[in-house]
Amino acid sequence: MRKLIFFDIDGTLCMPGEQPTQVTVEAIRRARERGHYTFLSTGRSICGIPDAVRAIGFDGLITSAGAHAEVGDEVILDQPMAPELCRQVLRALEAEDAAYVLECAEGNYSDLDRVRNWPDYTPELESFFETVKKTLRIQDVSEYHAEPCYKVCFFAPDCTRLQGLHAALDDRFTFTLFDNLFPGLDAVCGELNRREVDKGLALAAICRKLGLTPEDAVAFGDSTNDLAMLRAAGLGFAMANGQEEVKRQADRICPACAEDGVARTLIELGLA
Repeated sequence: MRKLIFFDIDGTLCMPGEQPTQVTVEAIRRARERGHYTFLSTGRSICGIPDAVRAIGFDGLITSAGAHAEVGDEVILDQPMAPELCRQVLRALEAEDAAYVLECAEGNYSDLDRVRNWPDYTPELESFFETVKKTLRIQDVSEYHAEPCYKVCFFAPDCTRLQGLHAALDDRFTFTLFDNLFPGLDAVCGELNRREVDKGLALAAICRKLGLTPEDAVAFGDSTNDLAMLRAAGLGFAMANGQEEVKRQADRICPACAEDGVARTLIELGLA
């Protein structure tokens, strides 16, 4: 039976700043050659997808944690944030001295230089944020000119700042923290996901478009922004390196990203 297979990127296909291994690349390509549909399903914006990941070849994609979806060259979902909601988010982040990245289709924009004013700013943090800028191809926020924004990532100096963010934004957003991707980081790193938008809804829209059902889907993820997708799919795999909540709620756990978990699982399922 033909399957739809959905892959998160960071922490699933590869770790941030790294490339998928050849073992993983070949397994995904074999699955597609055998007639299965393959889709990226990432929190990243379209412009933030690494070239090495895009070059694998997919039948479509979900980006911005479900705010945008494509099948082939056709856009089937496109839900940017309302401008006033975006301004509300930025006001809340600035009130907590949190830096942000505005993720748009054509570019990502940040005020990451703000972190240099944090009292506990270190050379290690400097190196981390320089890597973030390169990985997400970030431009300075001064270059942002009201382009539709799909999602906001944030960086706070410590966990106490999250209380104010939750108080201001919990009614409209859920929070995904990336503690499993950056262990030991002396800052809080995460993203804000609108409650009416998620990867599971986007997965269902793709299934409808192709005349299949979510029961025909297999999904791989590691973070809480993957939970809706893992629950929606007929079979949802959490990476062994994933967040504990994700591993508790997934149907199964597959080997870690560093152990070619996606490739090994596709082979074991007979999909690749």
